[in-house]
Amino acid sequence: MGKHHLLLASLLIVVIALAAQNQTPTTEDPSSSFLGSAEGNSQAMINQGRHIFRFDTFGDEAFWGGKLKLHETINHLTPNQALNLGLKVDSAALPSTVVQAIQSGTVNLNDPAVTLLLIKLNAVLGVKGFFNENGTLRSVGLTCAVCHSTVDNSIAPSIGKRIDGLANRDLN
Repeated sequence: MGKHHLLLASLLIVVIALAAQNQTPTTEDPSSSFLGSAEGNSQAMINQGRHIFRFDTFGDEAFWGGKLKLHETINHLTPNQALNLGLKVDSAALPSTVVQAIQSGTVNLNDPAVTLLLIKLNAVLGVKGFFNENGTLRSVGLTCAVCHSTVDNSIAPSIGKRIDGLANRDLN
């Protein structure tokens, strides 16, 4: 009797496996023409959240620029001074020629104009500049990224690939 049950169980497994092979996969479109795909919607929401985290000041430039006049100091701040304060530079926001110049030491990190250029390129994590026509800052706002992002120092100290969500523990 035991061999008989074993033979029936084996036969049943073979029949189920063959039946599964003969089924044709569904050709149903996983996305709805009305709602779109869950994957696409999820990715769009992630991208939107990342952009808000990195670049939205929520209007706080009224405080940092309007009340504290932080932009007046930043207009005269050198990149070395900014880096010493713990600000970070995202190398992915820089043109490759600028990255190469930083690595070779040919960028003047004691020139405040370079600081303004880095801010214009959105390369300074968490610092959003609002510029006058002459290229100087008229106001500045801070984003979530100023405190909650850092870099991997792959180009130079405080300059490298952005790491969002990791605290900037050097910020002074």
